[in-house]
Amino acid sequence: MEDHGPSAGSDGPDTYAEDRTTRLHRNRVVGLTLCILLWAVSIVPLARESMDEREGASSVAVYLAVAAISLGAGAVLRGLYVLLRKRPFWSPWVFLIASVLAIAGWAVQSAGEKEIPIAGIPAPDSSDEPRPGARSA
Repeated sequence: MEDHGPSAGSDGPDTYAEDRTTRLHRNRVVGLTLCILLWAVSIVPLARESMDEREGASSVAVYLAVAAISLGAGAVLRGLYVLLRKRPFWSPWVFLIASVLAIAGWAVQSAGEKEIPIAGIPAPDSSDEPRPGARSA
């Protein structure tokens, strides 16, 4: 039978520590990348809601302002946690908190408004005609 344990050239605990460090670093990079992508996608609805007929450079400024405000608020909340728990500041949590704040900001800003139809799809008529398949009372 062949031994499937550590290879002959490995140092045992040192190899485990190096593998663990590599694995933790890789997981941190993947988590940070996913949270940054989530944050970038989450600022789009809030920026579009805040656009107010702007075009060109002013529309880019709206996207940058929404990104800066949400990231700044996320950084402040993460900073408070760092002060209380003595943890490293840069973490995927900064961007995750910023994305949650951007989504919550969009939900608050768009609350009570009519639904915006998707481009190219006609909005449903609000006439008194019954829809096909609808029961009449």
